[in-house]
Formats: sequence, structure tokens, C-alpha cells
Amino acid sequence: MIVTYQNGLSLEGIALFSTEDTLRIAFRNHDDVVDFHNIHGTWVSEDCEPVTVQLGARRTTEPPAEKDCICSADLAAHLVSLLYAGSEEEIEEPRPLKVMTAGACLRFA
Repeated sequence: MIVTYQNGLSLEGIALFSTEDTLRIAFRNHDDVVDFHNIHGTWVSEDCEPVTVQLGARRTTEPPAEKDCICSADLAAHLVSLLYAGSEEEIEEPRPLKVMTAGACLRFA
């Protein structure tokens, strides 16, 4: 969600708690959570400043580069083993993987 203050400052955050009349939001890159209250249809900050709340809104960003989404074959094998085992305690030895180059396909050897 995005909260916009009257001075134009816009902050992106996540609602930690919400009712019809109260929102508790954790903002990105901020240490404290902030409460907002709905007073007669207007959301106001803790300082009684009216704000605009866009629920479900996110700022658009560039998609991640492909190189940022690729992990090593060892890490992929470990993650796939976790999926099959259910927990790290149950893992014996990860099976080797063959990584296909045409897309994000993984195949067990």
C-alpha cells in the first residue's frame, strides 16, 4: 500500500493490522510502525494530518535482471531436497541436478 501525506511525501508499506477505523503500517526503510485512524471517512496520521491511503498499490520497479535470479546447482539441489523432505532434519544427501539451459528447468540425474 502507498500512503501519501499532504506535503506530497509518499511511502510504501505493509498493513500489519487493520480494521474499518484503524491501520497499523510498517513502511519500507523505516524502523517504527505508524498508526492511522479513519475519522468520518478521512484517514489521518498520529499527528492528525490527513493522508491518502492506496490499498493494494505498489510502486512499479524494474524487473530483476536474469543474473540476479539464478542460483548455483548446489543451492538448487538443496532447495529441491527441502521441498521433498519437508524439513532440513530429514535431508540425507541431495540428488545431483541437471540444469537445462533453455529456461528455468531442473531435472534430477
